[in-house]
Amino acid sequence: MEHDAVKLADLLSLSCKVVLICKKNSFIERLYNKRSYSFDVETVDFINKNISISMLLQTRNILHQYEIRNVIFFGASELKVLYFSFIGKNLNVIVRHGTTKSRHKRGAFHRLIYSCVTYHVAISRHLLANVRKIVPYKENVRFEIIYPSFTFRESQNSINTGDRKLNIIHIGRIVEGKGHKDAVYACKALYDSGIDFQLLFVGNEESESYSKEVHKIVEDMPYKEKVTFIGYVDNVWDYLNAADMFLYPSYGEGFGNVFVEAMAHGLSAVTYENTTFPEFMEMGFKFRMAKNRNIESLSEELLQAAENLQKDRIGYKSNIRLAADIFSGERELKDWSAILV
Repeated sequence: MEHDAVKLADLLSLSCKVVLICKKNSFIERLYNKRSYSFDVETVDFINKNISISMLLQTRNILHQYEIRNVIFFGASELKVLYFSFIGKNLNVIVRHGTTKSRHKRGAFHRLIYSCVTYHVAISRHLLANVRKIVPYKENVRFEIIYPSFTFRESQNSINTGDRKLNIIHIGRIVEGKGHKDAVYACKALYDSGIDFQLLFVGNEESESYSKEVHKIVEDMPYKEKVTFIGYVDNVWDYLNAADMFLYPSYGEGFGNVFVEAMAHGLSAVTYENTTFPEFMEMGFKFRMAKNRNIESLSEELLQAAENLQKDRIGYKSNIRLAADIFSGERELKDWSAILV
């Protein structure tokens, strides 16, 4: 969320004055101080999401000082803290939703604080449907989808002509729901078919108990030496450049940044048919979707992808241009500018 807020502030500053308000001594403030940005940052004293007179006055002073008319809010859980700072200000309040919410917010207090919202903006159709179910809203509120933008470096990825082992990559924190176990099980279809491969897991092992489960599954497989845990890396782009296939059987994505990056490389990709993946396919992206949470179906799609790798990779080159067009900064800036006053 913090990176997304800084990224959007930087983008919007190309066309208007932007002030990013954040918690004092926060990650955002430290990030802002590390490099030069074209927007301003103001800090307030947030105290464990509790309402304080000091915080309310600080926020209202910032709104007055900069004559702010538009407020784009990241992290809707803090809206209850700032609602009282917005009273009487006639603001265009926009809540930007980037993650799936599971707890309903239908009580009287939530109806009150969400009554100040003018727009609910989600970064995918799946998330927009989630917002409509979870949050209360007044009759004249607007719902919009604004896809995030990406800056893609030119891909140096080459097509595997069968002269080397199949390089499969999964990128994501090693936590429940990202499909690591499913990916390991699905690779048995490759092993049984005599296809030489390497499966790389790139991402932090954030859950000790889940990581142990995944490692145990790997150790019990006859192809355990073909599975490697890389951990966190800064150079994800380089790993994508070296990959042939992106295997991502996630159980649920609000959007899926790494999937977009895989598309921008023209990689062959295999996912489950859930959340945002059907939406990506409707956009025109080409990849393979297995039946949701069905490892047998996932194994079949993975094997088909491996056996048709060259043909798929040539056909999937259109994904590179499509990703650049759909997720361009110019398009995102235009979409946001359309709802600002």
